[in-house]
Amino acid sequence: MNILITVYPFGRCGDKPIKLLEGKGWNLTFNPVQRRLQEDEVMEMLKGMDAVIAGTELYNRETIKYAKDLKVISRSGIGLDNIDYQACKENNILVANTPSAPSDAVADLTIAQIFNLLRNICISDQLIKKGMWKRFTGLSIKQIKIGILGVGKIGGRVINRLKPFDANILACDISPNKDIDGVTWVDKDTLFRESDLISIHIPLSKRNYHFVGMNELSMMKKGSYLINTSRGSVLNEGDLESCLINHHMAGAALDVFEKEPYEGCMTGMDNVILTAHHASSDRLSKYLMELGAVENCIQLINGEIPENIVTDKDFE
Repeated sequence: MNILITVYPFGRCGDKPIKLLEGKGWNLTFNPVQRRLQEDEVMEMLKGMDAVIAGTELYNRETIKYAKDLKVISRSGIGLDNIDYQACKENNILVANTPSAPSDAVADLTIAQIFNLLRNICISDQLIKKGMWKRFTGLSIKQIKIGILGVGKIGGRVINRLKPFDANILACDISPNKDIDGVTWVDKDTLFRESDLISIHIPLSKRNYHFVGMNELSMMKKGSYLINTSRGSVLNEGDLESCLINHHMAGAALDVFEKEPYEGCMTGMDNVILTAHHASSDRLSKYLMELGAVENCIQLINGEIPENIVTDKDFE
């Protein structure tokens, strides 16, 4: 078997994933460019490959056309928006992902960004480095209503991390889990009208494209905040930029963008915290993603069905 590993870096947080593959005696090809592969590079590298341990590079219909031998795409991570699942089905390519592995890391970064925004930590840091000494009066978590849009593996963990701070939490999900205590379940409009800070935790799908735009942002209170650690395209970045420019919103923290690397106008806004799609990149989560992707790959090649095999339901 010829296995392509596009994830970079791979194996730095623990060598078990590589050892599992080497133990099979398979031929391993690693990402040679040490960055996210471009579409033409994916096309070239997939030739002759039986399986790929995949990152966020693009697997569209055109890319897959060049993968005549490909049987498995095992995604190291949760997102599937870079994979044309219908094209995979038509070409008998099985797909799996690791939805639980990055959840704690993303939840942790979300909590960090809540404190960053409410206490102006990054702004203070920037000013001091410019020789300016200015003290800010921030907000306590207890003072505000925090809205969680999407209460799945990550959103649920964010809620659990907020509870010790006596947070007033509003929750919105297409399938509300009433077993989660300590939250008030509301509909989407109520979430945006009543929350002082909203954190987005929904997957990207056709239904969720630009799920948050001017209609929702304009409902928010003046001086409110937004955090997005899900997928860039669930948020209309242009509408958020407008709400920040006209001071309707006080700030935002974004880890994901419609086009990455991000080079838009929010790079010049002091009240916007930008991170390079690394919410899931703590050492433990990265190791668990890589291990899960390798285990899924081995199971699929062996004719077994892993727990996290992707089906049509994942794209509803």
